Amino acid sequence: MNINNLIKSKHTYFWLMTLAIVFGFTLPVLIQEGMFQDAVLYSCVSHNMSLGFGTFWFPQYSTLNLEGISSFHEQPPLIFGTLALLFKTLGSSMYVERLYVFITLILHIYLIQYFWKEIVKAKPLLQSMSWIPCLFWILIPICFWSFRGNMLENSMSLFTLGAVIVSFKNLKENRSLAWWILAGILIFLASFSKGLPGLFPIGLPFIYWLIFREKAFSKIALYTIILLAVPVIVYFIFYLFPESRESLRIYVVERLLRRVSSMPTTDSRWETPWRLFQELIPILSITLVTFLATHKRIRRGNFTLYKKEAIFFLLIGLTAIIPLMLTMVQKGWYMVPGFPFLAIGLALFIAPTVTQWVKKIKTSKMGFKLFKAFSILSFLAVFILTAMQKGGISRHDDMVRDVYEIGKIVPLFATLTVPEEMYYQYDFILQGFLVRQFNISISPEKEYQYYLKEKSIEIAPPEGYVLIPANLETYDLYINKEREIKEKLAQPK
Repeated sequence: MNINNLIKSKHTYFWLMTLAIVFGFTLPVLIQEGMFQDAVLYSCVSHNMSLGFGTFWFPQYSTLNLEGISSFHEQPPLIFGTLALLFKTLGSSMYVERLYVFITLILHIYLIQYFWKEIVKAKPLLQSMSWIPCLFWILIPICFWSFRGNMLENSMSLFTLGAVIVSFKNLKENRSLAWWILAGILIFLASFSKGLPGLFPIGLPFIYWLIFREKAFSKIALYTIILLAVPVIVYFIFYLFPESRESLRIYVVERLLRRVSSMPTTDSRWETPWRLFQELIPILSITLVTFLATHKRIRRGNFTLYKKEAIFFLLIGLTAIIPLMLTMVQKGWYMVPGFPFLAIGLALFIAPTVTQWVKKIKTSKMGFKLFKAFSILSFLAVFILTAMQKGGISRHDDMVRDVYEIGKIVPLFATLTVPEEMYYQYDFILQGFLVRQFNISISPEKEYQYYLKEKSIEIAPPEGYVLIPANLETYDLYINKEREIKEKLAQPK
């Protein structure tokens, strides 16, 4: 489509409005300092790796790491290694991880609209409605929340989305086994990003057979075996090498199994489906309103045109989400990889109706001209608003300011002593920002040169520590002069 046709197309302005919403929900927060604590943790590990502190198979977070393990194994290392390469290439700025999040966001939009066009290939008018599934996808609250941070689900979702696209096209176009191997590789990459949840696309051939019955079950079984065999073979190869074998053993045995069995995050297995319903309320409401607003005479034809495809994608999305109920470790953002398929499935129900509505729009009418102007202005306004937020702090502002003040005083890669009351290994907020910005760890287990405590904690520092005059709002920072002299004398000359 040339530029003139693009300007004349009605869908250009629906796309601009959709992108304004996508970017409006994410960019003004992304450009600011401050992230959710898990996201800070992942950035710390990746940044450390880029500086040579930790390796791909044995990443490092801080002096104590977690659970008494000498390296960091909360998740498989693929995304940490990827982000470390980005840091190594572009530097240590906080905008490096923000750029990574933005790239994953753009790739999701591209893949969703591409997949949509493949699904409705036989209906050219419906291909123009690719903005609908993208809009549905970003309107899911926990989805855009996940992209405001740097959650690993963002990356895993790219691989699972790619695996489903390749597998779907393989089934529709009878492509060679090499394409099934590619789908298997993408599934492996998803699992190497976030573990077992990344394996859900393995079930796609069976769900396809269940809905469409277009293939012999023997072929479906073969395709499923290939999708399963590829990750198994790759992990078996890793098992042959001591370094990768030990790294994955620690992840599976000492972290994954222990966390599932002894570190629940919910009291009910039904939290995930209830949370899913809540997250889908915006797009379920749009779907229901569209259904009710459609004339009864044409409602049945429009809402059943792609009924099988819609059910297929809804089931794919649910296979990514419902298995989370098997454990008591359930969090909202774990569902993110299933959302592109739920968005596509619900969009397939309403797209024929919306297509007819859009077709009736007269571009010469004042109403459309106002919408056209509004979409352009909204798109531009998002970037103006984003630029205005540069230099701001989106969360934990007092603590973040204190971290930068501490970094002016305490040397890089130092460890601060903190009181027991201030240390919880799964609280990544204070230590996370200290590590991310200055590679400074905290520990209650040993007296180091510097001592840090919250002003609100009524406890005296250990003997020998003297308060450092500093512009700190939340914390007091102390130094032990005698220990400083001893540490300097102990340094090699």
